[in-house]
Amino acid sequence: MSIRCDIYDRSQYAIWFAAAPYSAAGKPAKTLRQWAADESADIVYNLALFNMTGQGSDRYGVIKGRTLQYLKAKGRECGYGGTPERLVLDSSNAVSGWKLAVKDGKVSSTLGKSDRRSRNMCGLLTDGRYIHVQTSASHTEYEVAQYVRDRYDVKLLLVQDAGGSTGMYRASDGCLFAPEKEGADGRPVCSVVCIKRKANVKVPKEEQKMSKKVFIGVGHGGSDSGAVGYIVEKEANLVMALACRDYLTAHGVEVRMSRTKDEEDPINEEVRECNAYNPDLAIDVHNNSGGGDGFEVYHTLNGGTGKVLAQNIEKQVIKIGQNSRGCKTRQGQRGDYYAFVRDTKCPAVICEGVFVDTKADAAQAGTKEKQQEFGIAYAKGILDTLGIKYDTAASTKPAEPETDAETQAAITKVQQAAGLSGKTMQYLLDYEYGMELIRKLAAVMRQ
Repeated sequence: MSIRCDIYDRSQYAIWFAAAPYSAAGKPAKTLRQWAADESADIVYNLALFNMTGQGSDRYGVIKGRTLQYLKAKGRECGYGGTPERLVLDSSNAVSGWKLAVKDGKVSSTLGKSDRRSRNMCGLLTDGRYIHVQTSASHTEYEVAQYVRDRYDVKLLLVQDAGGSTGMYRASDGCLFAPEKEGADGRPVCSVVCIKRKANVKVPKEEQKMSKKVFIGVGHGGSDSGAVGYIVEKEANLVMALACRDYLTAHGVEVRMSRTKDEEDPINEEVRECNAYNPDLAIDVHNNSGGGDGFEVYHTLNGGTGKVLAQNIEKQVIKIGQNSRGCKTRQGQRGDYYAFVRDTKCPAVICEGVFVDTKADAAQAGTKEKQQEFGIAYAKGILDTLGIKYDTAASTKPAEPETDAETQAAITKVQQAAGLSGKTMQYLLDYEYGMELIRKLAAVMRQ
């Protein structure tokens, strides 16, 4: 489950809300990077609140929603720019969201359980810290709320924008986290939450230790599909790599990827980008072919940190249920056979998750969720190598959403009417839109 939860102590950070009338000539919508520069903020999160009192048409279509004028009309002085307003959060707060997700640790039953898209939520933990949640893949409101509730002591969590304009921008390294990007700096939006470390606050030692850099190479891409079998390698590689990135950045690690979409990505360019970035560690994400079975990871002939990284990743991959063929090296005419471990200046490994042409092994990464599990396992191995702590009790698998009575009735009806086995039903439910499909089939059967 590709979800990042950023948490801020209010004694350490200033947090405020900034907004502009959507498409107003004087204060137009801006990219997240523009907001960060104008507000002198270290990090900005999109709120996607639009004009509720009227409507306007631009290249994004007709917009209706909430803006600063509406909030002021409700008696809320939210401020603009760096004014003292500091984002008060409560269950009726229109600034932060229009729907309650979690209150006092309880997930709202009104949350959507079928519509899957990128999500954006914010709120408070019981100890008073501010939490902002971003997802880079498609999830239901209920899944995200339950994920956060299961891992954090949540006092309040509010749903914000649910569309492609969700995202965050971190000024320190130019990191744009946006599921659907428009241009290099994000889609223009009219309202953001701004985060800035207070000037008189010393950076905690534990945060100083987390200023590590990791490079993720994403194997193949564009016209080079990589291995093709029960899954397409270049596609699985990207899903795994994105999940790895998200888990690392959620733990304070700076990450650069060789590609974040399907495009040409030759190995010599990967090595060049990696060396220019000068990271602490690097991994190249691949999947295998040739009729074998299991995970394997290659490190340099010289061993050292690269070998430790390979061993740590292998341990985490085994924990998610995949068997391992081992940590390996390969001799070539110039030393290491593979350019990614031979020519990179930092310790580097090549991860081969599954054999895409072996049916049973490919099934280990046969869904997007399973591919994300590999990415998180890689990230945990990296964190182990860097000495960065994470929640070892938390499962790498997403929290399973509770099934309501109506949905369970639909599952039962389809299974009985079609004579399907429990295993087949689970296969359907694991499909990204499986729950929606089952509901539609049940509705047709009732007619």
